[in-house]
Amino acid sequence: MSKGLAIVGIAEVPTKRDPERTRWDILLEVCVGAVRDAGIDKNEINAVISPNPMAQPEMQNDMALGKIPDVLGLKGCRDICIANAGGTSNTNCLRLAQELIDSGQANFVLIPHTTVQSDMPPADLINFFATAPLDKQWEYPWGVSFNGSMGLITNRYMYETGASQEQMAAVTVGLRAWAAMDPMSIFYGKPLTLDDVLESRMVSTPLHARECNLLADGGGAMVVTSHEIARQMGDGRHAYKLGHGTRFTSAAPFTREDIFFRESYRASSQDALKQAGMTIDDIDLRQIYGAYPFTQCSALEGYGAVPENQGAIAWAEGRCGPGGDLPCTTMGDAIGRGHTGSGVSMAFYIDCVRQIRGEAGERQIQNCNNVIVTTSGGSGMNTCTTVFGSEPR
Repeated sequence: MSKGLAIVGIAEVPTKRDPERTRWDILLEVCVGAVRDAGIDKNEINAVISPNPMAQPEMQNDMALGKIPDVLGLKGCRDICIANAGGTSNTNCLRLAQELIDSGQANFVLIPHTTVQSDMPPADLINFFATAPLDKQWEYPWGVSFNGSMGLITNRYMYETGASQEQMAAVTVGLRAWAAMDPMSIFYGKPLTLDDVLESRMVSTPLHARECNLLADGGGAMVVTSHEIARQMGDGRHAYKLGHGTRFTSAAPFTREDIFFRESYRASSQDALKQAGMTIDDIDLRQIYGAYPFTQCSALEGYGAVPENQGAIAWAEGRCGPGGDLPCTTMGDAIGRGHTGSGVSMAFYIDCVRQIRGEAGERQIQNCNNVIVTTSGGSGMNTCTTVFGSEPR
């Protein structure tokens, strides 16, 4: 029988571009911070499961081959592992951690992530983000980049739903409004207007520069345990995992039938909500990691939170941004936080915990007890949806 999983400790550093802040600087700060936040001794950590720091081979080897327990002196550590599923890597780390907890191999698991992209040559970054999510035979040779692929999908989404450029730009305005209130965002204190978005240079029709991701540096860590231990820990509200669902679409956009991921959002969220014994109407906050504006719209449609083809309208009406009745993605997604590789999804889970604890400052959603989080990997190869609550079920 599953013992459940609860996130009981979190820490992160502000997202920014700072090559002087090394990967180990970040990693040590967030690991120590998460353990302290959990209120446990570091030697109570029984395993370290890390998302793969993509495009950073030296750090990948350090993390995969066990350097973190040695550097931190985790005397109770029994195992280490590294997971790579792109943007869903942290989701898989949580699932692997739950397996260790359910099997009795661990009471507390540390999940750390770090990414520094500002010290990488621009040509290497461009090549990595062009080749990693695209088919090497049928897409990449014809000049399709990540932004190019997402631009094509966005164009199709606008055609099928009737969404205007102004409505799509409103998604970025809303995400940046959340980010402007988040001290951890690279865009803290920097909201945008519709004109700011629409007057920025065109990158890949219909995507403007402001609708694309800024590559940045960041890091975060979580400490997780079982529901039972979390309850025994007493003080503070924890984020209890209540339900989970996944769907795979395809590795490359050209083979994909679920073009907007709408059906995978629908199926994975239905599974997660059923396990949690909830409906989408029970959810107080929707956290959607899609990295591009159309995903914020199609996820709402897939969840059943708004009618199909109405996602962009909800954002344009201000329902999903600060003060709206349908708050979404309060950490700003990669558009508002800065893209830190696989670590973007780490920021989603940390923000989920902050919201449930009531620690999100200006961004706080009142009475935030139930949160749905969806992460996606690659160019949208999969959707992994989890429901978290302030109380175990």
